[in-house]
Amino acid sequence: MIGVAMIVLVAAAVYANGAQPQQATPARATAAAAPRRAAPATAAAGTCVQCHGDVVKHPVVHPKATECESCHVPKTRDAHQFDDKKCTVCHQMVKKDDKFVHGPVAAGECLACHDPHGSEEPQLVRVFGADLCQRCHVDMKARLAEKRFTHEPVKEDCATCHNPHASPSKYQIRVDGAEQCLVCHKTLRKELVTARVQHEAVSVDRECINCHDPHASDLGKQLKGTSMDLCLSCHDREQDAPGGKVQNVKGWLETHTDLHGPIRQQDCVGCHLPHDSEHFRLLRKDYPETFYSPYNPKNYELCFSCHEPDLAKVERTATVTGFRDGDLNLHFLHPNRTEKGRTCRACHEAHSSTEPKHLRETVPFGEWQLPVGYTQTPDGGRCAPGCHLPKEYSRKLAQTTHSPGER
Repeated sequence: MIGVAMIVLVAAAVYANGAQPQQATPARATAAAAPRRAAPATAAAGTCVQCHGDVVKHPVVHPKATECESCHVPKTRDAHQFDDKKCTVCHQMVKKDDKFVHGPVAAGECLACHDPHGSEEPQLVRVFGADLCQRCHVDMKARLAEKRFTHEPVKEDCATCHNPHASPSKYQIRVDGAEQCLVCHKTLRKELVTARVQHEAVSVDRECINCHDPHASDLGKQLKGTSMDLCLSCHDREQDAPGGKVQNVKGWLETHTDLHGPIRQQDCVGCHLPHDSEHFRLLRKDYPETFYSPYNPKNYELCFSCHEPDLAKVERTATVTGFRDGDLNLHFLHPNRTEKGRTCRACHEAHSSTEPKHLRETVPFGEWQLPVGYTQTPDGGRCAPGCHLPKEYSRKLAQTTHSPGER
């Protein structure tokens, strides 16, 4: 499907000269632009222009337009016929490394895109930019009309991304993979160079089109699907990642149905950045990387961007949290420690769980997945982690299993 979509851009304006800019799009000719004058007519051409004077009355004129005999054989029945192969005498458009040649070029049909004498447009193209391509690629024209968002280069000139003659890359892309996108998206290029963590979909596969449609989409930023659909199209299996493995998130969500808010809203980018990040797992903000960590509010910036920061700051409360023993805030008691503070990940799953409040079924203890043993009660709950004694809490009546100074 990607191949069909990508090849549609290929029919870009075929440049008339051999010196092609790598990324730049030629400026469009205007009525105010100075016309390109043809050379003085040869003696033979002087006879031709008596009838064919209109061929030089254009803002852009082919240099050979007044040397008619360089392309035509006068005084013959076929004097008006033109052999496209004559273009290649001067214009060598296909280079040695060009594995992919545009159809009209391969067929020797230069005149499909160019007027051999003169034009209102640069490079002697018959129509400027995307309008020229869509004369053949009518399916793309229809598709663009029905989509909500169109990529800016597609609106103007397909040749921004595609070489209209030939290229070493499939679909005549000027530069392979993500490099083509980064020609324009320079800010992202800088980020990828300096970022602590890069998404391997960008840094390894180098294929922006895994997630983005290069032409048009009904979703912003030309996305091919919602953020969750796109993420789960790769994260449907365990993946290698710096610092360890990334779980099969799709499989996990199918069996663990108590969903974290952003997951419930199908918004993976609520917590993760899609391209690169300064935080592990491509997270948007700081989040503890370890099970135990001394308390520092900065380490919880990600969680507190949605959750109330007082959860971990206020020791006594009757309102801030339901996770309390009487008025003793157990969200304060667990993480707010100078040593071995229990981070959010110690009790909660970031994506989903089979337990309420996204509580974990097990927690890692060395190589042992220690069962939490959580049970919900009408006024609170109870947990019995592994070989530890059970701990119980009640919002109405403080239990003796927790004490204010317990650390």
